[in-house]
Amino acid sequence: METDDAAFDGILEKVGNDGRFQRRFNVIFNVGAIMFASMSYMSIILALNKPPHNCHVPGMERFNISDVDAWRNLTLPKETDNKGVLSFSKCKMYNLTEDHFKVHYSEWSFQEEDEIACVHGYDYDRTYYDRTPITENDWVCDLGQRETNIFMYNRFGELVGTFIFGQLGDTLGRRPVFYFSVLIITAGRLISMFTASYYLVFSIAAVLGSLTANSIFQAPLIIAMEISKSERRGYISMMQCIGWTVGLCILPMVFWATRDWFWALMFTTIPIFLFIFIPQYLIESPRWLAQRGYYGRAMTQLRRIATVNGIRELAFDERTLEKLLSHRKVEKVYGMASLFSGWRMAKNTILCVICWIVVSITYFTLVLLSSRMDGNPFLNFLWQSAIELPAYKIGQMLSDSIGRRLSNSLAFMLATCISVPILFICRYSEYETITTVLTISIKLCVSINFFAVNLQSIEIYPTCLRQTGLAFAAIASNLFGVLGPYLVYLGTEYDVRIPFLAIGGLSALGAVCALLLPETLHQALPESIEQARKFGKHHRFFSLPKKPKQSAVKLGQELEEGKKLNGVYRDEDQA
Repeated sequence: METDDAAFDGILEKVGNDGRFQRRFNVIFNVGAIMFASMSYMSIILALNKPPHNCHVPGMERFNISDVDAWRNLTLPKETDNKGVLSFSKCKMYNLTEDHFKVHYSEWSFQEEDEIACVHGYDYDRTYYDRTPITENDWVCDLGQRETNIFMYNRFGELVGTFIFGQLGDTLGRRPVFYFSVLIITAGRLISMFTASYYLVFSIAAVLGSLTANSIFQAPLIIAMEISKSERRGYISMMQCIGWTVGLCILPMVFWATRDWFWALMFTTIPIFLFIFIPQYLIESPRWLAQRGYYGRAMTQLRRIATVNGIRELAFDERTLEKLLSHRKVEKVYGMASLFSGWRMAKNTILCVICWIVVSITYFTLVLLSSRMDGNPFLNFLWQSAIELPAYKIGQMLSDSIGRRLSNSLAFMLATCISVPILFICRYSEYETITTVLTISIKLCVSINFFAVNLQSIEIYPTCLRQTGLAFAAIASNLFGVLGPYLVYLGTEYDVRIPFLAIGGLSALGAVCALLLPETLHQALPESIEQARKFGKHHRFFSLPKKPKQSAVKLGQELEEGKKLNGVYRDEDQA
């Protein structure tokens, strides 16, 4: 069943499957483009940061009071915050009338029935932000869920966009989907910049900006995987993860430097749009073209790869390519329904989806928490982002040694274990540093999970369903991922332990599901749905992946390729 895969791998070897073209493609699109795409995609999180706030109560100057906290102590009631600490109310004030200003404030006495909602606006902490959509439009208190709802709309946009563009990647091709993705995410973020005063329009723009959030990452990754030798899959995935993380590390620095959400969005959105103007460096996947029967176009792309890799003459042409691969039937694919065509394939799909759901909820809950924890929101975001760099390297090393399955499961287990002590210390300010370190440690674990499950998902599905499979996982994870913003809302408004309780429980579920997936390390990518249906059939649960003997594999591929090429040339001679 692996002869088809070996045949095309043999063709790629002739044009160069690990040469200058692959290195250039990965640097430009899986590092550069992904770096700027991650900045544009995640910028909305820092733009919608909610700074500390209280009711604005005028009149402090009438009593010559210069201490803001002293004035708050007189005019604001106190209530228990999300850490169980008694602090000034964020949304209530005492009902001061003109009669109160006729007497000295030492004579004031307020009861609970004197508490009212803020009627003079709000005072915001301007330590880190000069303005955000929240401070400009007072999206706090009664309107406090607007921020959370926008994050939910974002996930909904990802869900719809992934459903559409994920399948288009397997029907129209990976290249056009990438260009559509760049245009749409740019348009969405730019429209958001000018519509913050109109909540409905701003929300629609947020949805538009997230429609292609998954396809913009998937398209170049899949192209790179399909033009490279199998041993480079983990390395390619790590390169994209590095691009993602570098972008996330730069993002908070841009916000910190500008202190203004409008200009920060501008500076983090425009760069990704520039990739529209370098089409000469982006090819369509020749493997996908050949699988669809477009042999002429596949040959064109193969020649482009060969030229950059320094190979001037090819031992085959379009006619040879067609004869070599024409025995492969163009499979009829029924979109996402094909992912469940067979018990084993359905099981693998369900397990992958559950792992993606856990990763998605955990990852984005931690990202949202990072800018809402005590301290500098930009540094908190930076530390959580920076930890991803060693995490992806660790993920690559583990995935290429003990396998994707065990790496994924162990990282989930560790995240569960780390969540337990956080539940007991996160409410106490004296343990704030320890809580931050442990939270960053969970981020390290979930980043390893992201690396492993992303790689595993790509390797489980056949060529004709690869992007569709990733799209389905993204749709499901986004559907459940809408819980993330509300977990953060519950944690910031009611009890800080709620998000970590959810993370610990979900990670335990992910650990079990990851163990039940088949190992994909050292396995050939399935080319057909039939191969995918049987993938993992002989998988042994208690086993570590073993690298096949290189000489035997290479000899088998050479013999198979030689037989086919000889048959093709004999046919041509007879003709």
